Amino acid sequence: MKKITLALIATFFAFNVSSALAVEAYTEDQQQEFTSWCTGTKSNSEPMCNCALKQVMQTVAPATLATFLANGGEVSFSQTSVMTAAAVTQALTSCSK
Repeated sequence: MKKITLALIATFFAFNVSSALAVEAYTEDQQQEFTSWCTGTKSNSEPMCNCALKQVMQTVAPATLATFLANGGEVSFSQTSVMTAAAVTQALTSCSK
């Protein structure tokens, strides 16, 4: 399972290298939306969600994460959705250690 997750993340990065933006590209509203989803829907602590958000903001384009959150953080059958979910899951896992 870990190899699959890593493969998905590697593929995600390959497709989104040009769209990965600096932290400043995320608006305050987008950051709040992620934190609300992470602490509410996923029941994680705020420090863990803030840690994950910092990682996600380095690898996921703001519009991509916005679409993911608009879908309730649920994975659809689109490759972008799967890759975004993998990046978010990896960030949350990394921050939980």
